[in-house]
Amino acid sequence: MPTKLTEKQKAALWQQRRNANFLASSKLEGLTFAEVTLDAEQAGERLQALWRQYGG
Repeated sequence: MPTKLTEKQKAALWQQRRNANFLASSKLEGLTFAEVTLDAEQAGERLQALWRQYGG
């Protein structure tokens, strides 16, 4: 008997499908995107830079 997904698991699965669908539809339209991969430290630095730039 399969177990039910938690709300957190459902949200993660939905986000993965949404991203895949977006990339697929963009590819059909001839658009390409470079995947951005940041570790936690880099993401934090980027958020701080944006926060300073836009005066938060």
